[in-house]
Amino acid sequence: MTLILIISTAALSFAFAPFPLRFLAYFAIIPLFFAINKYSYKKVFWYGLLFGAAFALFHLWWLYFLIIPIEPATKILLYLGVTILFFYLGLYAAVFSVVTKYLGVAFAPLVWAVMEFIRTKSEIGFPWGFLGYTQTPYVPIVQLASIFGVYGLSAWVLWINVVIYWILTKRHRLTYLIILIISFVLPIGYGRLRMKELPTALKVGIVQPNVGPNEKGDYQSRTRLTSELLGLIGRAMQGKPDLIILPETATLSDITRNKVLRDTIQSMVDSNNVYLFTGTPLYTPGSPIYYNGAVLFKPGQTGFTEIYRKIHLVPFSEKIPYADKVPLFRKIETGDMGDCTPGKEYILFTIQNSNVKSQKFGCLICFESILPDLTRGFTERGADMLINITNDGWFGKTPGPYQHCELAILRSVENGVPLVRCANNGISLIADPYARIKSRTKLLTQAVVIDSVPSPLKPTFYRRYGDVFIYFAIGIIGAGIVIKPLRRVIRWTS
Repeated sequence: MTLILIISTAALSFAFAPFPLRFLAYFAIIPLFFAINKYSYKKVFWYGLLFGAAFALFHLWWLYFLIIPIEPATKILLYLGVTILFFYLGLYAAVFSVVTKYLGVAFAPLVWAVMEFIRTKSEIGFPWGFLGYTQTPYVPIVQLASIFGVYGLSAWVLWINVVIYWILTKRHRLTYLIILIISFVLPIGYGRLRMKELPTALKVGIVQPNVGPNEKGDYQSRTRLTSELLGLIGRAMQGKPDLIILPETATLSDITRNKVLRDTIQSMVDSNNVYLFTGTPLYTPGSPIYYNGAVLFKPGQTGFTEIYRKIHLVPFSEKIPYADKVPLFRKIETGDMGDCTPGKEYILFTIQNSNVKSQKFGCLICFESILPDLTRGFTERGADMLINITNDGWFGKTPGPYQHCELAILRSVENGVPLVRCANNGISLIADPYARIKSRTKLLTQAVVIDSVPSPLKPTFYRRYGDVFIYFAIGIIGAGIVIKPLRRVIRWTS
């Protein structure tokens, strides 16, 4: 059984980007169901832990090979931390297995979705590798996320595994085969009925500089890179977009305090009547406070009326989780570990000129794009568009940047708004509110993309009501846990 489970987790890893074998997700959980039904609770826990940890290893192996200029001590901590992370993720599969054994396989889709939901919470939340993301290329199917979010999409994938498991193990196989067919027909039909052509909202220029992680150190390199960036901005302006977008920390220094660079960009913005949005580090003079932020240059306006400071920081990279609450955790911090301060406000940026109807957008910096509830915080406040700026150069030529990209795309379906993604080293893209890709760059290439952005839809069910599906699932699971022992008592007394 151990070997079978390891093989199934390896197969499941090929159901995610950048691989084309997404259908493997429909079968990969079935071996775990056999183990759940056959063995004791103790063995089921350990098999679940093995399944979850092995999948994390196969899916996230590239975390061991991040391109980061760090001290030897930090590198050791990185390897140790990644290994601990794999076993930590395995615990969720272990709990899933035990609860599913207690309640029955029919509850598995709801239990799995709740486990994924819990994984997004807290400062150590790591919502990577959710089953729903295996379906991102299947555009009609992912429209389910407009109602249930990515968690509901994951539950649907689990449901397909459950039905196939029943076909293999139960009588009346024809009945379950019909259920399987209906389980595909309904979401595909809903998706095709939902998708329509959309009018254009505005024209954007995406600048992908392709600056390597080790190129930003000395003064001479920074001067050269700034000159190249200004040249790319000039190229983008030739396409006459309404908005130009630069990636995370594109300005290298705090643009709000670098007067020379700020005035240069402002002059270009004014003379071309174009908005420019860029990621930038933000410092507070006379204090150790440092933010990962973003600002919007507006034509004819000096200074920044809207500044976004990243709310959810990458654990152990930008911030040691709970270091401000547990002083002991600060002792594991090394000299080159990030010590950013999290922002607290959902800031909306506004674009309005003679060419564009007023548009509001929210900014998702890097890791924030994989957090459904944080993203919904922007659309709840009226965002017509989501802009994701990131620097995925740390991942190198691994599955990492492809996975990160696909995780972000589903935010467009959940909220019914277009997503524009600008990545320093790629992959940059424009996705409409149905997750259809209009433009897309290649990885590790310098590029300037000019294209139109579709209009948003009316607020989706998920945007209006959030994770109602999860709360429903928790209620059903709770009821099942309570009712099962009561049924045993009733049987014993009757």
